[in-house]
Amino acid sequence: MNIDKDKERVEELTNLLNKYTYEYYVLNNPTVSDSEFDSLMEELILLEKKRPDLKDKLSPTSRVGGSVISSFPKVTHKKYMLSIADVFNEEELYSFDETIKKATNLKEIDYMCEVKIDGLACSLEYEDGKFVQASTRGDGQIGEDVTNNVLTIKSIPLNIDEKRELEVRGEVYMPKASFDMLNKEREKNGEQLFANARNAASGSLKQLDSSITAKRKLDAFLYYVPDALSLGFKKHSDALDYIEKLGFRTNPERRLVRGIDNVIKYKREYENKRKDLPYDIDGLVIKVNDMTLYDIIGYTMKVPKWEIAFKFTPEEVVTRVEDIVLSVGRTGRVTPTAILDPVIVSGSRVSRVTLNNEDYIKSKDIRIKDYIYLHKAGDVIPEVNKVILERREPGLKEYKFPDVCPFCGQKLNKDQGQTYCENNNCPSRKINHLIYFASDKGMDLVGIGDKLVERLFNEGLLKSIEDFYTLKDHKAEMMLFEGIGEKTLNSMYEVIEKSKNNDLVKLLCALNIPLVGKKTATVLAKHFNSLDDLIHASYETLSSLDDVGDITSKEIIDYFKNDENLKVISKLKEYGVNTLSLNKQVEIKDNFFKGKKFVLTGTLSISRDEMTSKLESLGAISSSSVTKKTDFVLVGENPGSKYDKAKSLNVKIYDESEINKLISSSLNEIENSGV
Repeated sequence: MNIDKDKERVEELTNLLNKYTYEYYVLNNPTVSDSEFDSLMEELILLEKKRPDLKDKLSPTSRVGGSVISSFPKVTHKKYMLSIADVFNEEELYSFDETIKKATNLKEIDYMCEVKIDGLACSLEYEDGKFVQASTRGDGQIGEDVTNNVLTIKSIPLNIDEKRELEVRGEVYMPKASFDMLNKEREKNGEQLFANARNAASGSLKQLDSSITAKRKLDAFLYYVPDALSLGFKKHSDALDYIEKLGFRTNPERRLVRGIDNVIKYKREYENKRKDLPYDIDGLVIKVNDMTLYDIIGYTMKVPKWEIAFKFTPEEVVTRVEDIVLSVGRTGRVTPTAILDPVIVSGSRVSRVTLNNEDYIKSKDIRIKDYIYLHKAGDVIPEVNKVILERREPGLKEYKFPDVCPFCGQKLNKDQGQTYCENNNCPSRKINHLIYFASDKGMDLVGIGDKLVERLFNEGLLKSIEDFYTLKDHKAEMMLFEGIGEKTLNSMYEVIEKSKNNDLVKLLCALNIPLVGKKTATVLAKHFNSLDDLIHASYETLSSLDDVGDITSKEIIDYFKNDENLKVISKLKEYGVNTLSLNKQVEIKDNFFKGKKFVLTGTLSISRDEMTSKLESLGAISSSSVTKKTDFVLVGENPGSKYDKAKSLNVKIYDESEINKLISSSLNEIENSGV
């Protein structure tokens, strides 16, 4: 019997290094010296070089990085990664508690209080006990695959003692010590310093070379298990204890409390304690601990109602308004911006702040050369608090909003507090529409940034959105641009060509149809088989769709009446841009579910996403709210207010077993029909 000694030693070293890494980075209780650890790591590296067949992608040596990629692939989350609504004072916390108690009919609520790490949300996926993928939050539905970089975060386990599929979510961040070390190194090398640890973490996690990420010494706390209920956990605290036992690093500052008064005590404690933590926090997260109440409490389209983020009072600084300039966005909206004497606020350098609109400037009486108090709303967005009137110089004139557009000279119009340039040919509007078309909210032309778009416009190579698909014909001119080589151009053309296959949702967003964002675009793409069908849709058809409404329907009709818009669409089709829906219900054979609008409420034996996919595959239409137009409501255990609403409107109600029988019956009908 031949014994593979190299293989045995690789396995032994792997187990030892994983054990020591967990002790050092998760338990903060190392049992070997750094030199001993380094010696074992060096031995494993040499063995893997000698025997490449023994190197596993989850080897401890992967922690040092080294893989280089050209871009980050997109990842569709199995369940939405929702945002959290913010509150800023104790009154709002009490109001949150009252809402929870009203929804649940409980007198006291158990809350899990957690510090809100100032980093990037991240999802980790495991299969058969092995780490397989990490992705960023992105827009909540689609993120980016950052697996190679997350491998370098040593506190994240590569193997766990859990053989079923498991997704765990948390926050990747840069500790204060790592941030200080990084900036000292950048200063020494004459490089621009990072403004704050969050920006540094974001830039580090999105490095194309994972060895750079490894040097940045990121860390992570895990705080949520999306499938906790289906895994058998009813309490959020139990799910946290479970992943902690599996080897995940959870935050020790969390505290389970009963009642809102104890939440307030926790909040006051951490307002003082935050500066002493070894990482930045910008607030606290308060979650209802009983997860069986989540569906009862409910969700909005963007946020769950069972948790809230309390944001700390922002740091306030004094600076001066040097000028006020205007910009005209893609929709024609005119936005004033104050140019400031640069100042550091909450760790970042601020030299500009948006002033929203004319009424905002008047209400705060902001004048050029005024001194102002500036803070970051939610520790993120710079905002003027108020003018320091006692420091105002005599004779400063009130700021007067111009009557004409500074870019095209056309008269400006005011509507519901906002000012607009209605000239479709305004150069500022055109540039901003081109920028939006190329952004991740539009056609996602990765690598084509704002400055490049503006330059292409000024050079006359990019006048309208369809011109993106003719840029390859201008390679010779673009080769003359400073900083752009042939490799960069070929990569750019490849991205543009690939975008032709985007789904109809992205195209509808990119077209800049007024009031049509991603949510409405998704509804339209589900209902219509193609862009042509949408172009010829009637007002009655559009206004009957869920989440579209009368005003949006009118905007859509008006957009497609415009000959210039139709010419652009014709050109896009000519260049091969997809205008067909990938969700064509016309291909689905008639069955019980086809065309029926449904709503889910309560806990099912499978995930809501899985049930929704089953029903949509048969032509049913998912909706988030119960109305008279709802055809049926599927009710699971502990249904919420949607169940009561359905009863009050006499909407048909099914339980899961009834729906499963109807699904089986419909599938049999389709199979027997030959489809």
